[in-house]
Amino acid sequence: MLLPGLDGTGELFRPLLAELPSWIHPVVVSYPRERTLGYAELLPLAAGLLPTADPFVILGESFSGPLAVMLAAGRPAGLKGVILCATFVSKPFRALPAWLGVLCVGPIFRLWPTVLRLRSLPIRGELRGLLPLALAAIRSVRPAVVAARVRALLNVDVRTELRAVEVPLLYLQAERDSLIRKHNAGEILSIRPDARLARIDTRHFLLQLEPRRAAAEIASFLETLSG
Repeated sequence: MLLPGLDGTGELFRPLLAELPSWIHPVVVSYPRERTLGYAELLPLAAGLLPTADPFVILGESFSGPLAVMLAAGRPAGLKGVILCATFVSKPFRALPAWLGVLCVGPIFRLWPTVLRLRSLPIRGELRGLLPLALAAIRSVRPAVVAARVRALLNVDVRTELRAVEVPLLYLQAERDSLIRKHNAGEILSIRPDARLARIDTRHFLLQLEPRRAAAEIASFLETLSG
């Protein structure tokens, strides 16, 4: 079960899906594009999509890491493991106060596509075909919805829930991530020192920029769960 990043569309999983081996059967979750929902509201929505017939693993990418932890803490039947990718379990930006969330409003995020274009200029070659896919996903979501998700992540804290997760855990870390810094992985590993850490030499869009390496790490982790 794949929980998407801040755009919430699930469209950005396409590069990873193309690299996963055929014995993995991914279920991609997409969040409502018109409704301003935080983690508390997204939790029952995602819980209602959990597989019921077969064993499964939850992968939470970036924004969805806390949601993956919340789902796993509920110990749903059939859950065998959790994969956290370039994500966090408490406020990811140490320098930003939580009250800054009041400034996260829809009109600001109308500029998000433009900001993404400008930030990608120095590394456009590395982004390959990702930029058009990312821009299409971003533009399909109301700016107010994105703003609500940013406010949610600025206030999130699921460290207690992480301690309640009993299944094996894999953390996929982007070594050159300038958005979700390394201290976020460190916090998770301090709570779950038994977690498996896979470092991949890329930027924040780990599953999109290095889908083959990510798919290999995911497959290897799933193989350990099945014995």
